[in-house]
Amino acid sequence: MTTQGLHFPLTHDTGIKTNAVPSVALFSAHSSDWMDSKFRPLPMGGQGANRPDKVVSIFHFASHRSIVVGKESRKSLLSSSKALRRLSVILHSTLVVLHLVLIATWATNLEHRLVFPFDTARNKLISLFITTISTTFGTIYAAVLVFMTQTLSLRRGMQADQTLTATHDHTAAWAGLGAAVFHVWYQKAVPASLVGVLSTFFYLGNILVLHITTPALFSLATFTSTRSVPVQTQSIPALNFSVINPGVLDAHASADDYTNFVDPYTQGALIFLPSVLGAGTNLGLFGNTLYDVVDVNQGVGNVTVNATGVSTTCGYLPGVEISPSDAWFASYTLNGTDYYVLDITNTQPEMISAPGTEAVLFQYMVFYSPVPVVDSSNNRGPFLESPSQNGTFQFIACMQTPVNQVATVDAESRQLLAVAPDIRKTNSTWGPYTGPSNRLKIENVFDTFPILYTNAPASDTQLSQNLRLSSVAELYLNQKLNLTSTTPENLTLHDVENALSDLAASIFWTLSHIPPIRGNVASCGSSACIDDNNDPFTVLRGNATVTNLITQARLDLSIIAVSAGLAASIALMIIAYSTSILTRAGLEERELPIDGLGVLHAIWLYRNHPELETLIDQAEYPSTQNLREAGMVRVRLVDGSISRRRRSESF
Repeated sequence: MTTQGLHFPLTHDTGIKTNAVPSVALFSAHSSDWMDSKFRPLPMGGQGANRPDKVVSIFHFASHRSIVVGKESRKSLLSSSKALRRLSVILHSTLVVLHLVLIATWATNLEHRLVFPFDTARNKLISLFITTISTTFGTIYAAVLVFMTQTLSLRRGMQADQTLTATHDHTAAWAGLGAAVFHVWYQKAVPASLVGVLSTFFYLGNILVLHITTPALFSLATFTSTRSVPVQTQSIPALNFSVINPGVLDAHASADDYTNFVDPYTQGALIFLPSVLGAGTNLGLFGNTLYDVVDVNQGVGNVTVNATGVSTTCGYLPGVEISPSDAWFASYTLNGTDYYVLDITNTQPEMISAPGTEAVLFQYMVFYSPVPVVDSSNNRGPFLESPSQNGTFQFIACMQTPVNQVATVDAESRQLLAVAPDIRKTNSTWGPYTGPSNRLKIENVFDTFPILYTNAPASDTQLSQNLRLSSVAELYLNQKLNLTSTTPENLTLHDVENALSDLAASIFWTLSHIPPIRGNVASCGSSACIDDNNDPFTVLRGNATVTNLITQARLDLSIIAVSAGLAASIALMIIAYSTSILTRAGLEERELPIDGLGVLHAIWLYRNHPELETLIDQAEYPSTQNLREAGMVRVRLVDGSISRRRRSESF
């Protein structure tokens, strides 16, 4: 039989005082016998003499020898169980409170206030930073909780009156979640500390839950926000007073002044009026409403813009008389003061026409209609017989006025969605014209409608009486009233008013949205030049506010991770309170001379518990199950007497 042994001589230079050289007995590699440092078998006398085959000693120290190493260490926060309990209560409670705060934050969406501009590379770095910070914090916090709970739990186990196997299982279970699982399984064979091991298993399991939920608490989520952005609009036309002769705007201007003022531009711009009137939709024009057209933008949703509606009011012209000397002319007196001459030579049977140019010098227009016009009560206005036309006529005086409106348009299509107030007429009542009878004084673009209507370019439709071509404005008015295809018995007054309003709005829209033909155009029997520098009409620019969609990133809190973390935090607090913080009945609160159950601590405990040699059976084969069965003896490893007796010693 070969043996192996180690002899550790201690000298005075080491600073360790000895009464004699200790003999350390090591287990032989080829024998179950024990040898001392001189390779002699150790006697199995004393309390272990009756069962030498069941006593296992790793280190054997002679009872008359002792070693005193160092001196009593200073008290620290970690060595004080009372301080650790207080700190454990604070940290476990704080963990629960933190998760409750996160729940409140999620409920109020406070985390969404932290917004970042959307950038893929930058957002990846921010997301990595958030995950790193939360993971680091959670890992350190969980490590501190495990350290405190494990320390307090082990210290409590050393004072508890329980089996050595229970102490072993409880201590070994704290090695990790896997060890805890195995020791829960070991309870099936030898049930020593099922509650204690399960508590450790659930505690470490909830720590694992925190390790999973903490990095998942916060994340960066992309979202679409809205931002109000100003955008310019193209509004109604206006008069360019910088190129207009002031005399033209005066109330004493002649008909030629007005005609020379607008004729080149009506010929160059209103030539496109038929295509405008025939189009289904035109941006900025809807019936008798002119609304601002927003510039092309990235907005979404609805946009509120300014709008102007054209309202036409008509009444019959009182006191009209056919001239006895010339049946092609009629005269009338308005408001008892003014006397005007109407040229009715240009008539077309069953078509509404306007008289000669003399009427355009005023703030209203006069039309005569061979078709009866009735109001909503089916009343007709007065008729006048014309010997030259072999028929009867109604003379109607109409005036256009602008009405301020508010329009809602779609930001993307820029089409009109709604307009208020709705000024389109559904009924009207006949009555004498009572509007202003002053001579025309141009103050805004709406005052130019009589001139623009009379000087509109000719169409391809020929009047049968004198082969004169009707204008595009005149043709549209009769087409709108369905007079060019059929012969209705009568017309309604509000239909005539609405048709004139639509025509006026279309003329104004054409002037503002379709540039006139540039160059020389025929005007009043001569040639006139139109260029960009003398255009009397200009387009007003306005402003509106559109809503743009902006992609951004914001901090997002996962309610699933927070809820799971809260449940784990509450479980950790309950387990920590029950297994390590709360003391058992009859267990005194004291500072222990030993603060762990490592290898060195076990040696110290064995030196101070010689009775263990008589209590524990010898295991011939030191398997885990055999050792656990041998350790099923109740013992309190550290009690009051030992604490008091060994307070000045340390191994």
